[in-house]
Amino acid sequence: MMEEVVVETEQGKIKGRVLKNYDNFEYCSFKGIPYAKPPIGELRFRVPQPPDAWEGIRDGTRDCNVCAQFDKEEKGIKGDEDCLYLNVYTPKSFTNGESLPVMFFLHGGGFLFGNGTDDAAHGPDYLIHKKVVIVSINYRLGILGFLSLGLKEAPGNMGLRDQVQALKWVQGNIKHFGGDPKNVTVFGISAGAASVEYLLLSPMAKGLFHKAIAQSGSSLLHWAHEYTDKIKYLASRIPAIQGVEIKDNHHLLQYLKKMPVKDLITESMLVLSNMQTKGGLFFGFVPTIEQPVDWEPFLSVAPYELLAKGQFHKVPYITGFCSREGLLMTSHCKQTLDKFLEEKQFTSYFPFELHDSEIKDVELKLVRNYLEGEKLYPELDAYAIDFFSDVDFIGGIYVSAMLMARYNPQVFMYEFSYDGGLNYIKKCFNIERPGASHGDDGGYIVRSDKLKGPVTDMDIKVMNAMTQMWANFASCGDPSPRMDSLATSKWEPITAKGVACLVIDKNIRMKYEVYPQRMRFFEEIYQKKRATLN
Repeated sequence: MMEEVVVETEQGKIKGRVLKNYDNFEYCSFKGIPYAKPPIGELRFRVPQPPDAWEGIRDGTRDCNVCAQFDKEEKGIKGDEDCLYLNVYTPKSFTNGESLPVMFFLHGGGFLFGNGTDDAAHGPDYLIHKKVVIVSINYRLGILGFLSLGLKEAPGNMGLRDQVQALKWVQGNIKHFGGDPKNVTVFGISAGAASVEYLLLSPMAKGLFHKAIAQSGSSLLHWAHEYTDKIKYLASRIPAIQGVEIKDNHHLLQYLKKMPVKDLITESMLVLSNMQTKGGLFFGFVPTIEQPVDWEPFLSVAPYELLAKGQFHKVPYITGFCSREGLLMTSHCKQTLDKFLEEKQFTSYFPFELHDSEIKDVELKLVRNYLEGEKLYPELDAYAIDFFSDVDFIGGIYVSAMLMARYNPQVFMYEFSYDGGLNYIKKCFNIERPGASHGDDGGYIVRSDKLKGPVTDMDIKVMNAMTQMWANFASCGDPSPRMDSLATSKWEPITAKGVACLVIDKNIRMKYEVYPQRMRFFEEIYQKKRATLN
C-alpha cells in the first residue's frame, strides 16, 4: 500500500501519495488540483475565474483531464474543456516545514497540443532530488485558448491568462507544499518557452515569479504570435465551411460558443490545414496583441517594442536553443522541407513582410549565409536545416536575448549540442541524424516514459549537470555559483561587451559568438521590420 499525505490548501484538503524516483529519492505527488473554475458553458473563451472551494478530501492521486485538443496519433479529439488543473511534486521532507525554491513548468506543443499533468510525459524525477518543488500545469489550447475577436468575451490570450491564474494559485498555496512563494522560477520548452517570455512582457504577471528559463522559444518567433485580424479570419472560416453566414463578431462568438467541443476543434484544425504560410511551423490560434476596449489586456504592445525599450520584468533569465532545431522539419514538416530543397528559394519561406524592392537583396544574403556559408554537417540538406533552425527558433531567441541584456545584467544564454540517449524529439520521432534537434534538451530536464532506449554514463552526466544548473538558478539566480564535478565551467551572462553562450555538450564550455554572420542578419531584419509575419 502506498503512503498517502493530506495537505490543506486555500480551497480545501487534497490527498497525495509518496513516490520514489529512479534514485530512490522520496517525494510527494499531488495531481489534478483545480487552479481556476472550469472554463465551460458561458465561460468558454472567457478569462479564467478563481477556483471554487470543495468539501471533504479531494483525491490527488489520480490523473486529471488534459485540455481538449486534436490527437495526432489517434487522429481524433482527446481531453476536455474542464482542464484547468495543476500537479505539485515536492520532496517528502516538506512535512518538516521547509521552504524550497519553486519551479513552475509550462509544456510545449505550439499552443495547440500537449499537457502538463501527465507525469508519464513530464516526470519530476530528475529535478525533484535537487530539493525543489515542481508545479506543472495545463492551460487552454488552440481556438479555446487563443480565439481573439476584439471582445471582452473572447479577448485572446486566454491560455496565457490561465498561466497567470496558476501563478496566482502558487502565490496563495505553495507554502502548504513546502515551497517558497517568494522564490518561483517559471520554465518551459518550445511554446512553453515562448509563454515564459510572454510572462516577462505582461504587466499581469508582475511579481508572480522571480526567475525565468526559456528553452527553445521566444515571443518574437513567427509561429508564436498572430495578428488579431488573422485569428478572426481563421475563426470565421469555421461557419463558412458549413455554409453559415455570420453578421459580425458577436454573432461569430455565439456560433462558436454553441458548437460541441469536438466539432469546434475538428473544424478549427481543418481551417489551419488549408492555410498557406511562410516559415516552417504554423499553429494559427496562438498569442496576439490585444486592442482592449473594456478589459485588462494580457499584452497590448508588440513584443519587439517592449524588449527594445526595456519594458519587461527584469528577473534573472536563462534562454537557449538546440544547435540543430531545424531537424524538427524532417519529422513534423517534411513536405515543406522537401519543397524548399527543390525550389531553393529562401524568401518564399522567410516569414517577414518584404517589399518587392527588398526581395533580391534579402535572397542574396540568405544564399550567402546558408548555401555558401560554413558547413558544420556534411549532409546535402544541412543548409536547409540551418535555415529553418534560424527562421523558426534561433534568430528570434538570439535577438530577444540581446535586447534583454541591454537592460538586464542577468541574461544567460546556452546552446545545447549534445547528442545522446535522452534527446527527446530525435528519440520520439526516430530522427537518425547527428546533432541536437528542437526539444532534445527537454529529455535531460523532465523524465518521459517515451525514452526507453539505452542510456550511457555520459547521458547521465549531462542530465545531472543540466538539472544541477537549473536547480542552482532556481535557488539563487546563478546557474553556476561554484565550480564542482557537475558545473565544470563558470556560466557567464551576456554583457555590454557582447554575447556569451554556454555550450552544453560532452564538455561544457563558454563561447563568445553565436553564428555571427547568420545572427547579425536577424538582428538587422528584426530591427527593420519589428515583427515577423505569417
